[in-house]
Amino acid sequence: MTEQSIGSDVFAVLGILVLERDASGRFTRIGTAPAWFLALCPGADSGAEALNSAVGFPFLENFLQDAEAFWTSTGAGRLKSGLWSETGPLGEEFHLEATAVCLGRRKIVLIENQTLFHDEKQSMLQKARTSNLKRRERKRAEERRPR
Repeated sequence: MTEQSIGSDVFAVLGILVLERDASGRFTRIGTAPAWFLALCPGADSGAEALNSAVGFPFLENFLQDAEAFWTSTGAGRLKSGLWSETGPLGEEFHLEATAVCLGRRKIVLIENQTLFHDEKQSMLQKARTSNLKRRERKRAEERRPR
């Protein structure tokens, strides 16, 4: 591991896809493609054309319009896309979030698989809803009881 590769290696360990957008709007991958990305987009690792076809998600395309404005106007900080979902070739659902950052003149997009976080959050919300529903049912039952 070299000083130059440490950033890419860290993103690979975290499972974050790092892309650089050039002036023509095409992407180049920086570092290793995470396993989740290759499961979502098989063949995306076989060259520039395949990569650019693979990341043609409609939600991402819309976010990139906002990212272009962000890159031109501020160039500092980060812009998050919010969560969106994509379905893989085997029917599995991936919950993703993109972040646009600017490194000098370099336009960087980070795409992170948020599926685990999303599923945990959904489970927690469902438990809270179920608990709230049970509490309401108990309250109604108590109110109906003769005194």
